[in-house]
Amino acid sequence: MSGLQETEHKTESFLQPSTAKDEIAGARPSVSTNYGSLLRAFALRLCVAVTLGLVLLTVVEMYSYWRGTENQRALEPEVEATISQGTPEEREYWREQKAAQKVQYEPYVLWRRAPFNGSAISINADGIRQTLHTHCDARTFTVWMFGDSVMWGWGSPDSETIPSLVAADYEKAGRPVCIVNYGEKGWANTQELIALVEELKHTDHKPDAVLFYDGGTEAFSAYENKQVDVHSNYLEFKNYFEGLFAQRRPGFSYLRRSNTYRKLEAIAARVSFRLARKDGTGASVSASEAQSLAPGIMQNYQQNMDIIGLLAKQYGFRPIFVWYPNMAVGHKQLTEDEEELSQRLEAQFPGMELVYRAAYDQCRSVSRPDLYYLGDLLDSVQPRLYLGIAHLNRAGNQIAADRVFQILENPPNSTLAGNAALVSKTRGIDSSKSRLPQP
Repeated sequence: MSGLQETEHKTESFLQPSTAKDEIAGARPSVSTNYGSLLRAFALRLCVAVTLGLVLLTVVEMYSYWRGTENQRALEPEVEATISQGTPEEREYWREQKAAQKVQYEPYVLWRRAPFNGSAISINADGIRQTLHTHCDARTFTVWMFGDSVMWGWGSPDSETIPSLVAADYEKAGRPVCIVNYGEKGWANTQELIALVEELKHTDHKPDAVLFYDGGTEAFSAYENKQVDVHSNYLEFKNYFEGLFAQRRPGFSYLRRSNTYRKLEAIAARVSFRLARKDGTGASVSASEAQSLAPGIMQNYQQNMDIIGLLAKQYGFRPIFVWYPNMAVGHKQLTEDEEELSQRLEAQFPGMELVYRAAYDQCRSVSRPDLYYLGDLLDSVQPRLYLGIAHLNRAGNQIAADRVFQILENPPNSTLAGNAALVSKTRGIDSSKSRLPQP
């Protein structure tokens, strides 16, 4: 073979693959991927997963909502007993009580009851509950009463609140009186002070006397928030207000408002509480913490008293400050129902009674002519009186109302002056013989 022919043969061999290579190439043919088909399959699976997730979330959300509303509808055992065994008037009250709990925003004091008109509970457009046996005109002796739910009358129809019963005492004595019930659930004395200022600014008919019926919320708000001079649910208000700004920014803060999130929070709180009770750290407030809070509670209260005293001189009314009876403080022999209630409250609010006792001990040690300590008022009474830690039934409210009537009728320059002389007799009950709480 010539050189030229050899060269052409090698070139042809290079350009044409061998049969073996052809066979190998034939064993692995090229496959074209159908991306459209894969995308459709993925989209289908994604839709199914999202749908199942939404269905599950909806079910959980509805379940959380149902449990939440069920808990709101749940009543205390003593309330259920009253509804099933009580008089028609008592049953009507508890039917109206739930609807009358609605509040609306009120400048400076944060909340007030919304208007309500029922047969047992009546609240006017200003959030003021009706007081019976009262006659208000420009010449009638006028008393404004401030306080928390004890003064407002939780558990009692309009006719059995302390203001109505005090007015009834005046009526029996043949003296007309105008009593306005400014009490509101959860109000602390500082809120009452602010409300007093607002009323004095906007009301032409000024009062002859202003009575503050306090003690419970002062102690409980300190227990609840671990600090003094704050209103009820202070931390909840603070977190909600600060959360409003977070909601304006992009993010997922709206999920915190879902029923599922709230349910998970409640479960986490219960688990933490049980673990704390198990390892012995369940007391929300220790005895030493209660003792440290008490002086601040009373100092704040007396500072409010001083400010109200200045207003009293300016506007010409008599200021009166009363610390009401409390199951955690007095030495009343509790009935079986009251004892059960006390144990349930202590389990729900561990350490609460320690703060009550410490705060009331501070109050009892203060001697001021305008301050009246009634923590031991009910000590010698045997029948059941308490519906809550400080809420009373008709009989208890009557005892308290009679004592308030005596305080109103006996100014500080009489023999019945504040904590300095606990010598009143109320319907046969001698308070001077009551056993005073020991520190």
